Amino acid sequence: MPTKNDSMAIDTASLMAVSSELFRKYDIITLPESANYECQDILNVLLHASTFSTNSLESASNDLKSKNPDLRIPSADTIFNYIKDNNIEDTLSAFRKMNFEIFKMMKLENTVHDIAIDFHDVPFYGDKNTPGIRGIKPKNGSSWGKSFCTLDIIGTSHLTLDVIDINSLNKNYSLFIESLFERLKAIGVKTGTSYLDKEFCNRAVISKLDELKVNFVIAAKSNQVINRELKNHQKEWGNTSVIFEYQFKQGGPSFNIVAIYDDKKEKYILFATNKEAESTEKFEKTIPQEYRKRWNIETGYRVKNDFKIRTCTKSPVARVLFFVIQCIIYNVLNMLKSVIEITAYELKSLINEDINKAVRYGLKSLNFIPVKVLLECLRWFNEERNRVLRTRLTTI
Repeated sequence: MPTKNDSMAIDTASLMAVSSELFRKYDIITLPESANYECQDILNVLLHASTFSTNSLESASNDLKSKNPDLRIPSADTIFNYIKDNNIEDTLSAFRKMNFEIFKMMKLENTVHDIAIDFHDVPFYGDKNTPGIRGIKPKNGSSWGKSFCTLDIIGTSHLTLDVIDINSLNKNYSLFIESLFERLKAIGVKTGTSYLDKEFCNRAVISKLDELKVNFVIAAKSNQVINRELKNHQKEWGNTSVIFEYQFKQGGPSFNIVAIYDDKKEKYILFATNKEAESTEKFEKTIPQEYRKRWNIETGYRVKNDFKIRTCTKSPVARVLFFVIQCIIYNVLNMLKSVIEITAYELKSLINEDINKAVRYGLKSLNFIPVKVLLECLRWFNEERNRVLRTRLTTI
C-alpha cells in the first residue's frame, strides 16, 4: 500500500509524464543521428499539438516559441523531417507494447472482455495518389482517406488495444481477424463476445471467427435469400421477430440470423451470431442490447478526435503516428479514469500546463515517479476516499 511519502509524491507527478514516459520507453519515434533536438523536445511539440486548441504542429510550435522566445523549439518542418523516415510497423509495434503495459497496470488480465473491431477512415483532401491513401466511404466531403482497422475493449473498461494500417486497395479480412486475435492472446486478453459492424458480415470473417472459436454478434446485411426467408415468415406469422440458420452460398460455417422487427421503422433489424439461440423472445431482447456495447467504440472515436493533430502532410508514417498518438492519449485517459474522475478536456489542460513547465524550465523529463507508482497511489487515494465516505454515511 502506498505510504505518506507516496502521497506527497503525487503532488509532483505530471500527467504529461504519464504519456511521455510511455512514448520514451517504447521509442514511438526514432530520431536521426544528426538530430539537433532530443526526443523530449519533439514530444513536447507533438503532445502540445494533440492537446492545443488549434491542433496542428505549426501552431503548437509557434505557441511554444511565443511563450519561450529565448529557447530553441523545433519547428513543424523539423519534426516532419525527423519522423518521415520512421517505419510504420515499428511505430505500431511500440504502440502495442505500450498497451500491454497499460493493460497490466489496469489489472485487467483476469477479467473477460467484450471487444469491438472496426474500420476507421480519416478523410484526406490532397492528391488521391498520395501513398497510403485509398478510397473510403464519403465522409466530410471526401471519398479518399487513410484507413485503419482498430480493436477495442468495450464495456466497463475502454482501451484501443491494436491498430492495423490499411495501405492496400483490398482489405484482407481473414488476415486482419487472425492477426488481431493473435495479439489479444499475446497480451493475455480473455475474450467474451466480439461485436462488428456490417462491413465484417462476410464469409472470410465469420469463417475465421468460427475457426478461432470466438463468439460474435455482427450487424447483418440483407440479401435475396434472407429477404425470401423473412417474407415467408411474415406470411405465416406477420411482422414478428424470427431466428433462422444461415450459410453463405460460397460455403463456410452455419450461423444464426436474428431478425428483429422494428415497429417504428417498419422493417427488420438483422444480426448474425453464433451464440446459441435459446428462444426468439430472449434474443429479441438481448442481442440488440448487447450490440449497443459496440457504440462505445463510436464514442471512443469522438473522444480520440479531442486529441487529433490536424495535418495536410503526404507522409504516410506521419499520418499513422498522429493517429497512434490520439489512441495513446485516449488510453492514458481511460487508464486514469479507472482510478480518478477526469475528462478529456481536463487531461488536455493539465498536459498543456506540464508542457509549458517542461519547456520553460528546460526539463528533459517530468517523470518524478513512474507511471505504475502514480497509478497505484491514485488507486489507493480513491479507495481511501470511498472508505472515508462510507464511514461518514454509516456513522450516526
